[in-house]
Amino acid sequence: MKHFALLLSLAFTLGLNAQINPPFDFETEETTPVLTNFEMAETLVVENPDASGINTSANVAQMVRYPGGNVWAGSIVTLPGYLDLTEVGAFRMKVYSPVAGAVMKLKLEGNGVIELDALTTVENAWETLVWDFTGIPGGIYNQVAFMLDFGTEGDGTYFSTFYFDDVELYQSTLGLQQVSLPIDHEDESVHYQTTSFAGNYSELVVDPMDADNHVMKVTKHWQSLNYSGTTMSTPAGLAVPIPFESGATEVSVDVWVPTAGAAIRLKAEEAFQPANSVETQQNVAVAGEWTTMTFDFYQNVPGTQSLNFSFDYNILSIFFDFGNEGYLSGIQDFYYDNVVFNGNSASISEAEAKGPWLYPSSVSLGSFLNVAANASSFERFRIFSTSGQVVHDTWIRGNTRIGLSGLTSGVYICQLGNDRRVTQKITIAQ
Repeated sequence: MKHFALLLSLAFTLGLNAQINPPFDFETEETTPVLTNFEMAETLVVENPDASGINTSANVAQMVRYPGGNVWAGSIVTLPGYLDLTEVGAFRMKVYSPVAGAVMKLKLEGNGVIELDALTTVENAWETLVWDFTGIPGGIYNQVAFMLDFGTEGDGTYFSTFYFDDVELYQSTLGLQQVSLPIDHEDESVHYQTTSFAGNYSELVVDPMDADNHVMKVTKHWQSLNYSGTTMSTPAGLAVPIPFESGATEVSVDVWVPTAGAAIRLKAEEAFQPANSVETQQNVAVAGEWTTMTFDFYQNVPGTQSLNFSFDYNILSIFFDFGNEGYLSGIQDFYYDNVVFNGNSASISEAEAKGPWLYPSSVSLGSFLNVAANASSFERFRIFSTSGQVVHDTWIRGNTRIGLSGLTSGVYICQLGNDRRVTQKITIAQ
């Protein structure tokens, strides 16, 4: 196996004038972006050091991180326009690393900043890594920063030399429904992709305690920060906000931890509105077995925001061993499953207390829904697609007919209420 790179013309990498969008495969000038280096990292187009396995292309990008740079050294690409990642929002690229366990960070910049990490699993071989930003609307990000081996200072040697290739955007959902509570990881029609940050990495796996069960495994890296966590969805959030109301403020989660006493924090917030959030925390008492923990968001962590029933909490994140950095205990694996909102069916809405509040549950295109709302005040009525997009939003009072002429066939989720909300699925057929 070769561990060298034949440098191509420097002008091939840096002499391009036009900005381009992904995919980038570094084979021609038309498919090679302008790369701007920072903090003593240098990225060039070179000969593939190992044209085998999943990557037999001739040319790839080589990043060398030299002494004197910071741990966030890398290279950045400015795109010709702003990304719209609402539907097609996942990046994937092939990576060749001298070590397994290296942190590969992709950071989007522009009118905001968001970053995701992936972890190499092999050394001296090509592998494909994924960063899923699905759900981010356009007009925010027009730059992509590549920070390979993030968190480690470069020394310019073989161990600070990384290769990447075939950078592309793709649709990760593949027609699957956006996740919503309850989450049991068993529905093959649901997109269970999560979003980890600050040194966490998550993947859907078979339950190590039960071969017939699927769970989410969260790995806390030794470089993780004290607030490393995992959002239980893509950045788009849950398909339907958590319907918190007076008397219904609890979420239960099954957890498995390697060490008893660790703090577990849950945080609910509005997508792209991080100031609208609420956090609650408990310590897990049992290690090495599954434990059901119930978190009451009415009991918020001191110093954090209180629960606000007017907010649409559609982002739910879990933080394992909150408050401790990864180096204190090394790499650890945690698991969670069966995330359930403990609603209070006795305190929903006046309409539901009297009987069905929405009917029929199966309708045809161009027909109507009948909604039984509160007769004494206006209530908000919304229809969500299974990807979480609001496709109908109005205020109604009393019994109301809702036209469906602007929708297409498929499954939708209806929600009625202000502080107290009820939800129901409907199916629109051809």
